[in-house]
Amino acid sequence: YRTVPSDNTAALTLVMLFNQFNWTSCLIIYQNDAYGSGGARSINDLFNASGITVVEMIVYDIARNSILGNLKTYLTNNPTRIVILWAESVYTSLILQDALDSNLVGPYFTWIINSAISLNSFNEEYYQNLIGIVGPELSRETLLISPFCEKL
Repeated sequence: YRTVPSDNTAALTLVMLFNQFNWTSCLIIYQNDAYGSGGARSINDLFNASGITVVEMIVYDIARNSILGNLKTYLTNNPTRIVILWAESVYTSLILQDALDSNLVGPYFTWIINSAISLNSFNEEYYQNLIGIVGPELSRETLLISPFCEKL
């Protein structure tokens, strides 16, 4: 049996990660329900208290299965290249696929996801771009499907 950490615990862990790498800003993408908005609010509040700037809060509409607005515009028009994605795994995969299709994952952006996803769900042509993703439970078996992971 496994329990899920509270939003505040997850937010504190993110603050520690940002401090470790001297990151000072990010964008947050979250799903528009209690789970997503609660997590995003906790992260935003703790980041503000810690001197980390949340440049933009981007809403993923779970009823329409799309970002409210243009993901490429949001990401390319902001100075930060760190993206926190706070969504359930089904939405995380959809959002990442949209980002991959727009060339917004990989060497130019670092994505931090909160949901465990299977990297096998993405087309092999995108595997090299997935190197910019940090998240929980990305199993070795899943990662070894792509040749770039042998270097890790």
